[in-house]
Amino acid sequence: MVAMRRALVGGLLWFGLLASCNGEPTYSGVSFVTYNYTPWNLEPVRLSDASGSVASSSTLAAGGGEGRISCCYTFRGTDFTVKWSGGDPDLLRKHLFDDKFEEVMFKKEAAVHFPAAKVPEGDGTLILELHIYPDEHMELALSRKLAGQVRIPIVDTSRWLYAKYRDELVRYDNAGQLANDVAKVTQKAWVQYRIEDAEDMRAYMYLYFVVASDFDKDAGLFALLKDTSRKPGDFGRAVFKLSEDRLAQIKAAGTAPGDKNV
Repeated sequence: MVAMRRALVGGLLWFGLLASCNGEPTYSGVSFVTYNYTPWNLEPVRLSDASGSVASSSTLAAGGGEGRISCCYTFRGTDFTVKWSGGDPDLLRKHLFDDKFEEVMFKKEAAVHFPAAKVPEGDGTLILELHIYPDEHMELALSRKLAGQVRIPIVDTSRWLYAKYRDELVRYDNAGQLANDVAKVTQKAWVQYRIEDAEDMRAYMYLYFVVASDFDKDAGLFALLKDTSRKPGDFGRAVFKLSEDRLAQIKAAGTAPGDKNV
């Protein structure tokens, strides 16, 4: 019986979750990663639990999605604190070598509640993910996947857009440069319309950067974006079925594409 109990406890530790004596969860031996969907460049993000355990991320580019994974940590409880700082990439570059650099940096703190979660099955490393959304709310999740957990595909969308429409994107030298502005546009796209599906993201950014920055003033497109029954991918499929004449109409009626004053 004693041997069986030891085996059970050992198995729970391997899977990363133990119930503490007060009933709160304990996640043991986990790695940590942060996903940034905001338009800000971020310094290393600091996550701590109520017991004082602390983990830190890598630096994160604006909209860069997944940062580097760090390990190994033990977290307890359901209430966490996130301390994070960063700023607009353009302003940070502008003031990189002058006294205003600290002035254009923000420093913030957020409380994140993470109810006791079922640990994913498998033998891979248990990862605690912190997702920072465009509206700056944060969510925690558990995973055993080292990649592919990005919830808003800003980087992939930027690469696709630059590869397909490079001739129209003359102000950008590469996809990474474009991604800074795509991240800014994503803030509105997500907050107002909950755009996060890959096909919807491609369509939204194509319209914004190639057709007209205010394309959503078009009555038909606006109605589709605000349709409460819209499913992931519906917007993208509809946009890529638009005729050349219809796109020309939207372009003629709108403001210049790629407006940086998001």
